[in-house]
Amino acid sequence: MTDINNKYQTIILKKNGRGFSEIILNQPKKHNALSPLMIEELHEVFDKLKEDQSTKFVILSANGKSFCAGGDLDWMREQINSDRSTRIKEASKLAKILYKMYNFSKPLIAKVEGSAYGGGIGIISVCDIVIATENIKMALTETKLGLIPATISPYVISKIGPNNSIDLFTSARVFTSKEAKTMGLIKTYVKSNEIDYEIEKEVQSFYSNAPNAISASKKLVRDLSFKINEDTIKFTIEALADVWENPEAIEGINAFFEKKKPSWIMEN
Repeated sequence: MTDINNKYQTIILKKNGRGFSEIILNQPKKHNALSPLMIEELHEVFDKLKEDQSTKFVILSANGKSFCAGGDLDWMREQINSDRSTRIKEASKLAKILYKMYNFSKPLIAKVEGSAYGGGIGIISVCDIVIATENIKMALTETKLGLIPATISPYVISKIGPNNSIDLFTSARVFTSKEAKTMGLIKTYVKSNEIDYEIEKEVQSFYSNAPNAISASKKLVRDLSFKINEDTIKFTIEALADVWENPEAIEGINAFFEKKKPSWIMEN
């Protein structure tokens, strides 16, 4: 792999002479949380790879113990004191990168070797193939903070269905790779030392199948599936902006930073 990242601060872009590129989330100390800067850099790199004729498919991975911990909480905390127009603008950042990744014309493979929460599950949900290691933890923890998984919800619901989504959205419980496979969130899970081999098996067809036909096939499935369009994205952006105004969200986020329990936690 050739490292061609000359300017990115939160990601690494590598290109392989065999016809694929790898995007590596590279903020391990922050658990690869989705900050505005990371989102901006992801926008740029996906635009670049879309036009790169030598890239047949893209692998998305991460450095550190976490694949992605979701939205950056410092960023979310700032929205508590913002006006509505600013909240809409900020919520649009995550919504638009997920929409771009979902509609990316080339196969997108997630290599998940660390835990994933919130927006990290959203990233997994927009990928075409997801290979994970067997020992990771995943959860949609927004309700613990008085929030909702708004901008990621269309992709998660499309991937795992309404019943599983209600379960995970409302319980905020931790689940494993085994359960994620059963729900359809990931394709398979393997031991840590086997993940590269498993991905190599998965991508073999991309070397022999026609690139334009692959892209057209992806679009065909998107067009005939659960509809996710600009109206859907607008709805989720407004839903997130609304919940940022909710007293529960204000209390939940502040409680997180102050290391206190929010008032809704009941002792057993």
